[in-house]
Amino acid sequence: MRSAISAADEFRGKVAIVTGAGGELGSAIASSLIEAGASVAWVGRRRTALVRQLSRVASGRKQSLAIRADVRSEAAVRGAVRATLDRFGKIDVLVNNAGARGPTQPVTRLSRRAWQEVIDTNLTGPFLFSRECLKHMERRREGCIINISSVVGHWAYPLRASYAASKSGLISLTLTLAEEAGAANVRVNAICPGPVAGKAIENVLEARARALGISIEKMRRDFMRPAALGRMATPEDICRVVLFLCSTAASNVTGQVIDVSAGYGLWPGK
Repeated sequence: MRSAISAADEFRGKVAIVTGAGGELGSAIASSLIEAGASVAWVGRRRTALVRQLSRVASGRKQSLAIRADVRSEAAVRGAVRATLDRFGKIDVLVNNAGARGPTQPVTRLSRRAWQEVIDTNLTGPFLFSRECLKHMERRREGCIINISSVVGHWAYPLRASYAASKSGLISLTLTLAEEAGAANVRVNAICPGPVAGKAIENVLEARARALGISIEKMRRDFMRPAALGRMATPEDICRVVLFLCSTAASNVTGQVIDVSAGYGLWPGK
């Protein structure tokens, strides 16, 4: 992916950590940062997925580091941050992208275990990574944290309570971190994608269609009706906003929650 920001090479010499880098969106974000000139630690829970993505987009690039780590584990998070510092010497950017979708079912059928897994991945994971990276960033008086939340963090999301609660909590965490870290010149923002084209959203639509007892075609039509532009966002759309928020063009942007959703849910009556 090429952009005006990448053309300017302003990311050359910067170091980023991207969690959930074995997935579609995470690998796209990591790739865009590498193309812009940054060194990137690709963090993921499954080594095979990380290796597959790295071989596809970053084979042989010295500015890539694959780290297998579970964002739910304090020890694993500390180890990932330490490995990044050992390899690259600093951390300029953290993108908390790792996420769990969780089950599609009403709260009355939602188990404590399923609830906790989503909260631990989508909310506790960003807390742990932000806490460890902030210690380094605040000492350097420089840094940028981007949390990948969701538009469902703004409103009700029936049958997906754990996911909605985790993404709403992540928005609140973003605002709080921005206020706490601002005096140290560390910026913290959130991106809220709407439906993003790719395998992940197709899995969500299939699960929702099964839960509601309707066809996947009807589910897709109903699901996309709230989008003002009538389409899904793409991973590239998210990447462009990530690059902007990490750039000097956004040097005074912090504590912001930016929807990249094709206008999803603008009108409640739609």
